Amino acid sequence: MKKKIIYIFIVLAGMFVFFTSCNDEWDKHYGVNSIMNKSELNLYSYMQSQPELATFCQMLKITGYDSILSKPSTYTVWAPVNSALASVNITDTLLVSEIVKNHISRFSYPTSGISSKVIFMLDKKFVVFKSTGTGYSFGGKNIILDKSNVAASNGVLHFLDGYVPYTTNIWEFIGKAQGLDSLRTYLYSQSNYEFNPEASVEIGTNEFGQAVYDSVINFTNPILSKIGAIYVEDSVYTALLPNNAAWIKAYNKIKNNYKTLGADGANQQRLNTQFAIVKNLIFKTSVNNPSAIDSLISTSGNVFKMPAYLFDNSTKNELSNGYAYVTDSIRFKAEDSYQQKIIIEGENSSYGRSSLYANLFLRSSLGSALNASVSGNKFLVVEPTNVSIATPNSVTFPIPNTLSGKYNIYCVFAPSSIANSDDHRSYKFKFYFSYMGSNGTQVTDATIDSKNAVIVKAGAISATYSSKPDIISKVFVTQFTFPYCNLYNVGDAASTITTKLRVENASKITESVLFDRTLRIDYVILEPVQ
Repeated sequence: MKKKIIYIFIVLAGMFVFFTSCNDEWDKHYGVNSIMNKSELNLYSYMQSQPELATFCQMLKITGYDSILSKPSTYTVWAPVNSALASVNITDTLLVSEIVKNHISRFSYPTSGISSKVIFMLDKKFVVFKSTGTGYSFGGKNIILDKSNVAASNGVLHFLDGYVPYTTNIWEFIGKAQGLDSLRTYLYSQSNYEFNPEASVEIGTNEFGQAVYDSVINFTNPILSKIGAIYVEDSVYTALLPNNAAWIKAYNKIKNNYKTLGADGANQQRLNTQFAIVKNLIFKTSVNNPSAIDSLISTSGNVFKMPAYLFDNSTKNELSNGYAYVTDSIRFKAEDSYQQKIIIEGENSSYGRSSLYANLFLRSSLGSALNASVSGNKFLVVEPTNVSIATPNSVTFPIPNTLSGKYNIYCVFAPSSIANSDDHRSYKFKFYFSYMGSNGTQVTDATIDSKNAVIVKAGAISATYSSKPDIISKVFVTQFTFPYCNLYNVGDAASTITTKLRVENASKITESVLFDRTLRIDYVILEPVQ
């Protein structure tokens, strides 16, 4: 019996040492120096017991966060005192919700060991919590020293002498700013919101006994997935935001470039035009002084040299994830943005390049005297597999993303001497052109006559052209106005590309002394005629 009593005593003594040690560690971790800064209550219950937090507690109840802060999950609350919230209209539930979620974070953040730390808040904003020398601040507001590091049963509480205003990000700014209705209508119409019950937290029930959640909503927007996640806080962007007048002017200027076939053609033309306007508005960088930079790359990959002109007469807004410049005009040059050159490298087979009576090989220009003049240092070799002129060898290049407008079309050849410096022969060739006609019917292999005109006539024969020896030859094919645009998206079938250029060898086997029957093609290029 005596041994049993001694054993119980040892166990109790050990438990006393353990709990004392835990309390000491708690005090050390939370910087607690006084019993006044410890409470057995949860965060909400403790705040309710503090008269100077009455307004903030009322806001917690309005938003449902009274229930959240009563649960065992760990939080840190930077609670503004009543005087700090005196000017807040608590009937404005949106404002109240913004303020509440901007002052609560998951996990514990005592002042001990804090120099400067960026805290991720429940509203997904980032706020700086730091030492100020004489004390601590949160979002630039002072923490009341004798009211800091309150250790509640489910987290830490700091009293603030002010409240940290909710700062909008670029996406939110578009939704709120006056004069951006056209831009906002287009972008916001593409958004999809889906409730995620698995990630949401049940915070209570309503008057009908139904569960009420601190909801997690999954947000998607196919346009933002292409131009930039301007709704998140962990990346920095600069955005050019056209006001209504700028939007309408740009829309009317470029809409004729996006004429589209089909029953839904008018709607598709509108959507294509709208995307053309926004695709170069976002830059993944912080531009505080546009005149200080020599180039900008949009999230679509287009480069703008000396871009200060893009920001002329704009109004700068500093936001939580970068800068938004509201502009009265979209000043992009057509050739830098929506109406660029279309270049199809000879070696590019991704659009379904094909050949007849020929083998195709990729070759490098490295080591040759012409290397600096060859695009991408590569070219395509079209080697004939036949000898009969009745079955000439050829290669066909699909050309995606043509707009409904005028282009000059060229084919660029690398000379025979790029493969053999002693070979000074030229090439002879013909061109055949395919496109979607104005009546909506596909035109296949229209001929190109000696005046570079496109001829759609039964029995018409294409004229024969030739390259120059020993130099890169940029041969003019034709000038053509496309009646409809033909945009190609990644994943589309190659058959959706209606514009094609076929290059056919025109030299006979008997002419091989003067003309090389193996063609070497650097690229095909379509240059917009403004």
